[in-house]
Amino acid sequence: MGLLDELVQEEDLDPEVMRQTDSTYMNLSELEKIRHLIQMDLLDESQLLRNLSIRYGLPLLSNTRDEVQNHENPILSKQLYERTGILAMRFGSKCAGLLSVQSNWFSMNQVAFQLGEQIFWHLAQQQQIEALLETSQLPAVDGDFSATGRIQQIFEEAISRRCSDIHLEPEKNKLRIRYRIDGYLHDAASIPLSFHPLILSRIKLLAGMDIAVRRQPQDGHYTYSSNGSRHFDVRVSTMPGQSGEKLVLRLLDQTPVQHKLEALGFFKNDLEMLYQASQAPSGLILMVGPTGSGKTTTLYAILNALNSQEKNILTIENPVEYHIEGITQVSVKPEHGLGFAETLRAALRQDPDVILIGEIRDEETASIAVKASLTGHLVLSTLHSNGAVTAIQRLLNLGISPDLLAETLTVIVSQRLVRRLCSHDHAKKPLTGKTDNNCLRCRGTGYSGRIPLYEILKVNSLVRNRIQAGETGNKLIRPDPELYFHTMEQTAQRLAKEALTDWKELQPLLLHV
Repeated sequence: MGLLDELVQEEDLDPEVMRQTDSTYMNLSELEKIRHLIQMDLLDESQLLRNLSIRYGLPLLSNTRDEVQNHENPILSKQLYERTGILAMRFGSKCAGLLSVQSNWFSMNQVAFQLGEQIFWHLAQQQQIEALLETSQLPAVDGDFSATGRIQQIFEEAISRRCSDIHLEPEKNKLRIRYRIDGYLHDAASIPLSFHPLILSRIKLLAGMDIAVRRQPQDGHYTYSSNGSRHFDVRVSTMPGQSGEKLVLRLLDQTPVQHKLEALGFFKNDLEMLYQASQAPSGLILMVGPTGSGKTTTLYAILNALNSQEKNILTIENPVEYHIEGITQVSVKPEHGLGFAETLRAALRQDPDVILIGEIRDEETASIAVKASLTGHLVLSTLHSNGAVTAIQRLLNLGISPDLLAETLTVIVSQRLVRRLCSHDHAKKPLTGKTDNNCLRCRGTGYSGRIPLYEILKVNSLVRNRIQAGETGNKLIRPDPELYFHTMEQTAQRLAKEALTDWKELQPLLLHV
């Protein structure tokens, strides 16, 4: 009988969860399935360890009376842990090896060989091992030996440079590091390739991933606390490549967001119209555009403008990216049967005034969102579409009737992000190449931060009548004095005229609109 079967028999695991796990992860080993169940909070790790203790005759760390001490070779101990997830400690004169569910159990013989003595194995929760690492007086060893120190250097530089993503890419003779800053990747100083397995294992362990799986993509996340006391949710993704696993880390600042609509870069008349629409008691405001186009940031800015003690505001996201004080934020969990539609139905029973839906992606979510905006709720959401006009056709394709759509839609904004010219004098004409490499704001690139390139459509009585009449595409926006529609090309001309960015930035985006 397998361990999972024993857990079901002892009522530590729901049989239905077991069946779903077997069907969803049929190609994974039993240990890999167990790791997934723990990560999804479907299995109690402490109960599992008690079962493993009985099954394999290994004592639990929590039951030992021995005093836990640091291993006398801290550098070797840290290296082994970063490679295998097994922590070598001392129980008096005995060498102890601490194993968690996240450890690579196939490396036990390797660890024993490296330490050169008999190992007394103990089972421990991952949190217990992490706590020992944090509280033990392991010396801060030289950077040539410490993967943890290298990771910290990479993160601190990324944060200081306003990086959104970190790319760690193994190549033939080095580990290439690139930072995505203002939408563009920039090379940083590479480090020796020998650090790759250490850094990879360490980040995988922190992110709750399986360090033994190297030929399949994995995802995970954890929290990083910077030297400046800022906290970042780190979204980790691995992908096997020809030279080894590539790591991409997305940094999400968990400082409560203070985005202001006025600071995002919308022109005055568009800003006033957007603000007016957000003050309505009901309706549907849509932000459309590709991934990474700033849709969520704009919607959060609207929520900040609406946030008050008089309003009950709920967000339904996948996942929650930034924390906003005073607002209830919910992460959907499709693997638990809690998708956007199910969560949205539950949210409507919570007496909301304003609801933010992270994305409308299916017919059911679209239908509930539109009906919610019709019954006295202000609904904000995103939609994947190339433009404001095509977003209407997308909703019609999702089964929303023209009459219902015309009644609920208020504003559609389609946006992209372009780099803003650095405010220093040297960056006003970056095409001349006269930039200052010592500028702390732009580091010689001529750009600092980003602003939206957008088109905006106000769904007034004219547009409503056209939607109800079944008009779409160019017919929907044919010229009329009452039509409020600013195209991306019009916005681009205004951005270039006011020297907020340059035409070189705008042209590639306009070609695809």
